[in-house]
Amino acid sequence: MMTVRHGSSLTLSTFAAGLALAVATLANAAEPPTTSLPVPVDQAPARMIIPPGFKVTPFAAEPDVVQPIAFTIDPRGRLWVVENFSYPIWLGGPHGKDRVVIFEDSDGDGKFDRRTVFYEGGTSFTGIELGHGGVWLCATPNLLFIPDRDGDDKPDSAPVVALDGWDVKAQHNMFNALKWGPDGWLWGCNGILSNSRVGRPGTPDGDRTPINTGVWRYHPTRQVFEAVAHGTTNPWGLDFDDYGEAFITNCVIPHLFHVVPGARFQRMFGEDFVVNSYGLIPTCADHLHWAGGHWTESREGKDHAKHSEVGGGHAHVGAMVYLGDNWPDSYRNGAYTFNIHGHRVNHDRLERKGSGYVAHHEPDLLNGNDVWFRGLELKYGPDGAVYFTDWADIGECHENDADNAHRENGRIYKLSYGDPKPVKVDLAKQSDEELAKLQLHKNEWYVRTARRLLQERAIAGGDTTKARDVLNTILRDNPETTRRLRALWTLYAVGALDEKALLGILDDRDESVRGWAVRLLGDAGSISAPVAARLTTLAKGEASPRVRLALASALQRIPVADRWPLAEVMALAKIDPADPMLPLMTWYGVEPLAASDLNRAAELTTRVQLPQLRSFLARRVVTADAAKGLAALGPVLKLDRDDVRGDVLDGVLDALRGRKQVPRPEGWAEIYAGLAATKDTSVLEKALRLSVILDEPKAIETLRATTLDAKAPADRRARALSTLVERRVPGLGVELRSLLSDAAMRGLALRSMAAYTDADTPKVVLDAYPGLTEAERDDAVATLSARPSWALALLDAVEKGVVPRRDVSVTAARQLLALNDANVAKRLETVWGTIRPTSADKTSLIAKYKSVLASKEPADPSRGRALFQRTCFQCHKLFDGGGDVGPELTGSDRANADYILENVLDPSATVARDYTVSTIGTADGRLISGIIREQNDRTLTIQTANERIILAREDIEDFKPSNVSMMPEGQLERLTDQEIRDLFAYLAAKGQVEAPAAGR
Repeated sequence: MMTVRHGSSLTLSTFAAGLALAVATLANAAEPPTTSLPVPVDQAPARMIIPPGFKVTPFAAEPDVVQPIAFTIDPRGRLWVVENFSYPIWLGGPHGKDRVVIFEDSDGDGKFDRRTVFYEGGTSFTGIELGHGGVWLCATPNLLFIPDRDGDDKPDSAPVVALDGWDVKAQHNMFNALKWGPDGWLWGCNGILSNSRVGRPGTPDGDRTPINTGVWRYHPTRQVFEAVAHGTTNPWGLDFDDYGEAFITNCVIPHLFHVVPGARFQRMFGEDFVVNSYGLIPTCADHLHWAGGHWTESREGKDHAKHSEVGGGHAHVGAMVYLGDNWPDSYRNGAYTFNIHGHRVNHDRLERKGSGYVAHHEPDLLNGNDVWFRGLELKYGPDGAVYFTDWADIGECHENDADNAHRENGRIYKLSYGDPKPVKVDLAKQSDEELAKLQLHKNEWYVRTARRLLQERAIAGGDTTKARDVLNTILRDNPETTRRLRALWTLYAVGALDEKALLGILDDRDESVRGWAVRLLGDAGSISAPVAARLTTLAKGEASPRVRLALASALQRIPVADRWPLAEVMALAKIDPADPMLPLMTWYGVEPLAASDLNRAAELTTRVQLPQLRSFLARRVVTADAAKGLAALGPVLKLDRDDVRGDVLDGVLDALRGRKQVPRPEGWAEIYAGLAATKDTSVLEKALRLSVILDEPKAIETLRATTLDAKAPADRRARALSTLVERRVPGLGVELRSLLSDAAMRGLALRSMAAYTDADTPKVVLDAYPGLTEAERDDAVATLSARPSWALALLDAVEKGVVPRRDVSVTAARQLLALNDANVAKRLETVWGTIRPTSADKTSLIAKYKSVLASKEPADPSRGRALFQRTCFQCHKLFDGGGDVGPELTGSDRANADYILENVLDPSATVARDYTVSTIGTADGRLISGIIREQNDRTLTIQTANERIILAREDIEDFKPSNVSMMPEGQLERLTDQEIRDLFAYLAAKGQVEAPAAGR
């Protein structure tokens, strides 16, 4: 592997040529060879691929530093590093070993020469920040504060618990990424695997703030905790750009999100805390860092060069928006993050787009070129160069879960451009006036550190008059927006901007300053009615999307009673539907109003210009109160405007999914007649579907006819049938039977039969069984497993060979047992077998199956693919297809037989809450087992192995949640030894294998 390096003295053309060579080299990089140890620290920089003019030098390495999971830089330029020994088993691992170590480079040669242990004895340390007289540490379940008010690098006392309530079940998704925001709050990230309820120690549960993934902040003197934004997966990196806008880097789903207070982001799984969000904000990046296909493919080493060209993988840790003064200006304001699987630093260029940003892919900044390279944190320091850590371990994300971590390794490097001059600083010794002037420094490290110091001095009662004079001059006179913003933030931090001053700044000449004035007006909590009125005036004439986004965010801080005026102005404005954030942020602020005044919200649908907002309003109105909401929307549906009516009907249908006993509003016949006369076929279809829900006989017959019309489009027929089934239209059983001869509708018809109690359903289904496809057979078995009498018929068919025994999966067998019928259980044991709990004897079973896998008999991954299709495909995605009931398998540790056996033999040992099975009994005797996808006070959506079902709450007679995985135990017991070998061979394949030839 060639290392691309040049001297620091370069012409522009030489720089461009060298950069092109670096990009080409990176794009064609082979997977670094696996070695038994990381590259020695003195050799590692020479292997790294970096742009011309840059150099990497070691700052510290093992044994002086190990497990460096996070660090921060103090006012003297020293690194405060968290060494985490708890990973990967956290509270079950080495207890009380985590520590905080200070590294100082006193002679300026780029390497530490003094190491001080500040604190040891911690557990689950994942983040660190300094300020307000001490050290802040993420230490699940607590946010700790260790005071050191005299600055002697020794704790003044034992750690103080500032906040508690972070869930220890978060595992790899611990809270992290501490960083002071421009607003003077301490910000951080939180992962998805558990529900945390955070508050000060002793806070009652009802007064705590829930968060399970997203961004939070804590004010160190007000002692207030807030969830800033919800969503993503496992964000592990946070930073702010030159305009104070926050960005987080994330794992698994897209890697970068622009954070605005009140935002609700795309999630890996689970529901947003606000059930009426209706839409979630996507990533701001226009690219992925793997080369298409499933997000996990890059974890396998498959097509490494292809994935390397676009970034290397899907897991991202650490975030830095470079605002230092050492690197070339072309790198400034770029977003940088470590790519775990790519062993490198990705670079995104941030560009304004509407109210937010779009992040474009730029050439990677650095490639470690060592499979042991695991960068976690990167920050620029006083000389503008960037320090970055290397965890120095193998495995991608979870291979070391069994505690095979290499705790003896760790490195900290420094990435510089050219030869930066040594910098000796101690900002804590500077005067207030000097600190205020540092707000003009090109290197943001000085800016942020000085701002925090001034905030601390003001809180301590110091006279900051001289600093205020400097800052007011910058805010008033400086021509650069970013410098004025720095002055604004610092003035706010020292308490020099009250409400009156901030209201005056709303008239500022600069959009970013106006936007931040809006944000700071709501910073202390609820926005008062007079301030809301002033914001409304601003909104009426404000054209800037950036300011309008701040106003949309502020909406959520205005009490509902005072919110209508600003909400209407925001909702009625012309909003670009392509704007990355403003439409949904506007909705999040408007949403509570729809339930507070149904008629006003309904009327608003006729005036809003954004179709999405119109639909959401209608949906929320009907969700709040179906009868009154439909009545309120009646005048809207009478309008001769198909654009409005179509959007409103979309919202109404979404609101009424799964609902029963919805009374027809007064005058519905007239409304329906008007809708039926439309020439817009889309509006007509929606009107018919709504009319069925409202028990309009003519509409029911029309949809019946559509369902049976073989010439009608299949998707329209499917929607018609689904509407009829959700409504449980009486007498539909006959039509369902006739559809078993219709290939386009057969699968849906089989699934729909489970909703009806027709006694002859088993005979009808079993008569058709021999001619069904494999997927249709799964549907048939699932339907016959829904009721005890049908289950007996199914088991009789198994005994007679009409239904092959292997067609009854373990999932279906567990459903049969869940019927809690003695006759069914006895017949199941007789004709199919038993499901034995395996967790108790897992060790012996693992040994048994490892012996099977160790056989010299050849395995056939092609046959294994066919077996996967039959046993796993419905629930799990692998390579190019599969279901979404359980986690995707493409990126799991599939080649590790121990990993697969652990999860197959005891799937309930560690399972995310979103994959646990619940059993629901309906009033008409049907039993449904699956995972809960959505629920509200009227309906519940459950995902079974083969369909998603929406149930009205009134139809649910029994509901039993569990801690049991949707994936059942005992699956391998139904397979022969050869089938097990074939299946494991397929699971371990690096890519999709050929399907077996016919007859194999």
